[in-house]
Amino acid sequence: MKKKTIAGLIAIVMIASVIFFAGCVEKNRVDVAQVREYADPITENILLAMNEANYTKYSGHFDQTMKNAMPEAVFNETNAIIKSKIGDYVSNEFWKVESKDQFTIAYYKAKFTQEPEDVIVKVVFQEIVGEMKVSGLWLDSPKLREK
Repeated sequence: MKKKTIAGLIAIVMIASVIFFAGCVEKNRVDVAQVREYADPITENILLAMNEANYTKYSGHFDQTMKNAMPEAVFNETNAIIKSKIGDYVSNEFWKVESKDQFTIAYYKAKFTQEPEDVIVKVVFQEIVGEMKVSGLWLDSPKLREK
């Protein structure tokens, strides 16, 4: 009976150790400064291009999937809706960065002329042939969620 109890305690200690150390290991560690080197200027470029209604500038760093999902006609329509709800882009402040699988996600808190609240800008990046490309882009704010 003692051997079973000791074996059980050893097993519990081993399992607890694995769980503890797994929690201590940081997954998908991100170098924030390195991400900001490419993410900040690309994000600023996209937001300024929205003010200018300049599709070429707006989509310049998109991967092919993004370009297919956001052709110029869709950009024009979407951009008009965004401008009617929150106005023009004014500024942004870096918030945080995450890494999921092959994607790096940069978040910004942006100011727009007709939105008193922060507009959360989420830009998803993926490295394609050695170059960081935009694979996703979302804007969220209270006014944008209104119907």
